[in-house]
Order: sequence, then structure tokens, then C-alpha cells
Amino acid sequence: MDTFAFFLLGFFVVGYFLLAGADIGVGMLLPFLGRDRRLTLAAIAPFFLGNEVWLVAAAGLLTALSPTLEADLFGRAWGALIVLILAWILRDTGLWLRGRRTGRAWRRLWDGAIVAGSWGVAASWGLTIGVLMGGGGLLFTVTTCGLFALHGAVFAVVRLGTGAPRAVARWVIRATLLAGVPCTVGAGTGDLATTVPVALSLAAVLAVAWITIARRDGTGGENGAGRTASAGGTDGVGGTDGAGGRAREGWALAASALAITAVPLLGGLNLPHASLADDATPTLAVAGPLIPVLLAAQAWVWWTFRGRVERPSYL
Repeated sequence: MDTFAFFLLGFFVVGYFLLAGADIGVGMLLPFLGRDRRLTLAAIAPFFLGNEVWLVAAAGLLTALSPTLEADLFGRAWGALIVLILAWILRDTGLWLRGRRTGRAWRRLWDGAIVAGSWGVAASWGLTIGVLMGGGGLLFTVTTCGLFALHGAVFAVVRLGTGAPRAVARWVIRATLLAGVPCTVGAGTGDLATTVPVALSLAAVLAVAWITIARRDGTGGENGAGRTASAGGTDGVGGTDGAGGRAREGWALAASALAITAVPLLGGLNLPHASLADDATPTLAVAGPLIPVLLAAQAWVWWTFRGRVERPSYL
């Protein structure tokens, strides 16, 4: 019972990082992913509310299944978690309000809120996991922000198909390799036997992402045909709309998703031992059967919006 309970909790936490990590990363890089920011935000519009459900579910399960673990977590990282909540509110407020008026100053204000809130969410997760690792919050924040930004950049490549996200992704991969991987090791100096294998695995996955995202088609460009600003890419560089290009983008997204799991993995490996609540069985009986339903709904959303973004959305 204990094993299933903590597996269920880990499932929702990892699901949150895999899914919400993409839209948070897009928000972090919003100024660099193309001049048409409404088009960029359209890439995450169908997903970001559903992605947040995973974190709400994980928090609810934590409270119901193990109040002692919840108390220990909030007792050790309460400051970072408060920042997380405030940044989350700021980001979502920006997403909802930026499109309500057409004034340039209005949209710049809420664009700033989206960027600041997204960076705040990523940084607060880094601080939280760093505290669990033994006090290396500032170091691990570098890694965490890099992984969120990378996941968002690759997701933008898949959804927008333009050259700006691809250029940003190349830069972020290099930065995360050169700074994030060493910071992971530094943040876990109290338990290098755990941290070093995770850091080496992370470096290998980032190398795969770099090879995949940097490879060009053999047709003379990144798309062969030259998808331009008329389809939303205002940087003048083509995407990779061929079958081979889309397949490589999929592999790059899988690699960035695998890389970002290092954040909850290191957090989970450093959690203190905790027992289940006495009344945890009813919660497990209800939550367990909902997993296939949630996975089916998530798969349906991703399949429905699997294509390129061609026009701005309501954001």
C-alpha cells in the first residue's frame, strides 16, 4: 500500500513537470521566440490550464496521503513554495489579461508578468528541490531554470515550426550543459553517490537533444521549402515541416521531457521517510482508477492540437 501511494504521488508530480514544464518554459522565453507573441502564446493556449491540474492533484494527494510529509516539506521550503504560488498567480493573470485590450503598453505590462511569473515558478522549484538536497537551492535553481527553458524552447519548435525557437533551444542546451549539469553536482555535494549518476544521465540526454535539434535537413535548409513569416515565423528562418524534420522534433521533445524529470527525481530521492495517514485507503481507492481516464484525456488533447500553430488564440 505504501509503495502504490507514493508511486501515485510521484506519478502526478512527474506528470506536472513533463506537461507544465513546456508552457512555463515558453513563458520564460516569450521575448525570444518570435515577434508575434500572440502566436507564441497560442502554442500553449490549449494546454496550460489542464497541465496545472496535475499539480493541484499532487498537492491534494500529498495532503490526504501523508500529512507528516506535507508538514516536513512546507516546514523546510515554505519560503520557496510561497514564491511559487505568487509567481503562478502572476503568470496566469498575465495570460488571461494581456489579450483583453489592444494597447501596446497594456500588452507589454502583461507580457512582463508572464515572463516574470514563469521565471518565478521555475526558480522556486529549483530552490525547493535544492533545499531538499541539503541546502544547494541557488545552485540547483540554475539547473531547474535551464531545464524549464529548454523544454519550452523545444515545445515551441514543435508547435511553431519556425527558426527562432530552434536557435533559442540550441543556446539553452549549451547553457544547461555547461552550467546546469555542474550546478546539479554542486547542489548535492552531501550525497554525490546519488547526484553524480543523475547529472551524468542528464548530460547524456542533453547531448542527444543537442544532436537532434541541431541537425538540418539535407535539402538545403531547415525545411527545404522555407516556411516564412506569413505562417507566424517572423524571424525569416524556415522550420522543419518535412516528415524527417517533424520526427526529429518529436525526439528532441522526448529528450527535453526526459531531462526535466531530473528535477522531481532528485526531489523524490531526498524526501524524508514518511508514513501514510490512517485514512489513506479511501483516497487511493478513488484516485487509482482515475489514472487511465486522466491519461486518455491528456492524450486526446495532445492529439487534437498536434499540428502547427497557424493563427493567434484568445490569449
